[in-house]
Amino acid sequence: MIPPPLPPDESRRLQELRSLCLLDSPAEERFDRIVRTAAHLFQVPIALVSLVDEGRQWFKARQGLGATETSRDISFCGHAILAPSTFVVPNAVRDDRFHDNPLVVGAPFIRFYAGHPLRAPDGSRVGTLCIIDSAPRDFSEHDRAALQNLAAWVELEFSALTVREARSALEHQERFFALSVDMLCIATLDGAFLRLSDAWRRTLGFSQEELFATSLVDLALDEDRVTTEAQLERARAGAPLLQFEQRTRCQDGSWRWLQWNAVPNLSEGLLYAVARDVTEARRLADERQRVEQMKNEFVSTVSHELRTPLTSIRGALGLLSGGVAGPLGPQAGQMIGIAHKNSERLIRLINDILDLEKMASGKLDITLEPVAMGNLMAHALEAHRGHADESGIELELVSEVPGAWARVDSDRMGQVVANLLSNAIKYSHRGGRVTLGLRRVGTHLRIWVEDRGSGIPDAFRARIFQKFAQADGSDSRRRGGTGLGLSIAHGLVERMGGALRFTTEFGRGTTFWFDLPEWHPGAWPPSRPRVLHVDAHLDDHRVVADVLDGLADVVTASSLVEAEQALCTGPFEVVLVEPVLPDGGCLPLASLRAAAPVVLFSVAEPSAEMARDVVACLVKSRASGAELRATLAHLLPTSGASPSASSAHSPSGKGPAQ
Repeated sequence: MIPPPLPPDESRRLQELRSLCLLDSPAEERFDRIVRTAAHLFQVPIALVSLVDEGRQWFKARQGLGATETSRDISFCGHAILAPSTFVVPNAVRDDRFHDNPLVVGAPFIRFYAGHPLRAPDGSRVGTLCIIDSAPRDFSEHDRAALQNLAAWVELEFSALTVREARSALEHQERFFALSVDMLCIATLDGAFLRLSDAWRRTLGFSQEELFATSLVDLALDEDRVTTEAQLERARAGAPLLQFEQRTRCQDGSWRWLQWNAVPNLSEGLLYAVARDVTEARRLADERQRVEQMKNEFVSTVSHELRTPLTSIRGALGLLSGGVAGPLGPQAGQMIGIAHKNSERLIRLINDILDLEKMASGKLDITLEPVAMGNLMAHALEAHRGHADESGIELELVSEVPGAWARVDSDRMGQVVANLLSNAIKYSHRGGRVTLGLRRVGTHLRIWVEDRGSGIPDAFRARIFQKFAQADGSDSRRRGGTGLGLSIAHGLVERMGGALRFTTEFGRGTTFWFDLPEWHPGAWPPSRPRVLHVDAHLDDHRVVADVLDGLADVVTASSLVEAEQALCTGPFEVVLVEPVLPDGGCLPLASLRAAAPVVLFSVAEPSAEMARDVVACLVKSRASGAELRATLAHLLPTSGASPSASSAHSPSGKGPAQ
């Protein structure tokens, strides 16, 4: 026996076979009618519509045979699909390919076989219409033509099925386009509309004829057309996904904000897109932002107005408590002490509120410089020794890398560690222990604070870094605190290039930790100003390097991971960033902003929120090379200048001697 070989188009053939949706489907009279006709016409006991998949031949229709399938290795039909014409075996016993085939030496004892290949709509041979007899026989040209005609009948049924499915799919698509609330669109890669859902007419007020006479770019307001063209250019360049917003004209002269999600198909030259009207959502967001700004300004004003008199009150109470006006009686001394302690608590609250307001407005100054982390942590621990002793808590410092350095703002880092230590002491049981630790994790340093308290309740974990968040109001009144410390620590760590996280087990305790890039003294200073260029598009790396030639040393990175690794090699005066990722997403800027001033050099206009956090924004389609060079030249020190003089982000004299 010789098993049938695989056709050269096997992969495509199987794909087309499955697309017919006939395999393992119930029997259908339209196919059964054909095999009955074939058996009667040729006076044979068996007639089959056989479909050949990877490992079997499966019978969509059968006459005179009980089995529903057989193995492909022993099938006659596996041979029949190899040729375009009718495959005939007059006497299987005398054919080397089949004489010892199980279907020949056993039931159904095949002697004669004739099968004509069945084609899918694309021409792939997916099976056969075959007839079988248990006695040898001849098969004339007239017989071959008759079998071919019956096979064509089967193929017509294949096509009829395909047409019905296509018509059904088209009807479903029509209903989907008619009923969708979102604005569905099929357009060319130049933005010309080919298909639009009814939501376009309902949202913008134009008729279908008016919409088809315009384009995606023409509908955009003049201020947004450049951005829209840039997105279409990305589509033509092969971007897998477009995500952007534009203001779009309405028929009555007003405009709406549309949020786009689009998938280009270069082989078809088409853009499949969904646009959503987000005008009301943006209005509400702007209103919330305005209210938030008013609230922050009010809090800031009140806090500033309160801090000055409170500072004076605290000073006066401190003097009285110290005996400057003479000895105080026990009762008076106790009351003065309570007032002095509460005035200090109020001043801390005001300072916390002001820090939050500065972080929210982007006005909080962060000066990154090399700092010996072991010394900083030891000082922070000693500063809390008295508080811990009063609470009956043991403090310990675990430093696995005592000589390690990181580029941080020493004052703000001290504030972060102080907040975490104070929080850990507050929620520890008397007689417990709080650990402040430092270890190396890869290229980063990990700082952690561990307590052995009650842990954080499940319901509170998602809110733990929110402003004024406290697990239990009654418990907070007993322990003291405002619920601002962790929120401030979270924001400060982010500004210095890390992310504050925690692990907790209820009843066992909590560990807060964050990682920062380790700084190595030998990596600084560079011979001249350095610029970190972060862009996923390699062509832009070469362009920027040419533009800045002679002005600065350009270090390139194609991802955030590469950028953070580059930051570990030493300071940069400027980070030049393309925030738009190839998939349409947005690159996080927190760790880059913490390392150096950030300049956006992007294909898209940045949002107001993003622009507020950087020192300059340039759009690639509008900014010339000369403008880019001039912008960076303004931010860079002159060649040969000490990096420490370049900006507040550069290392200062607090680092180790060089």
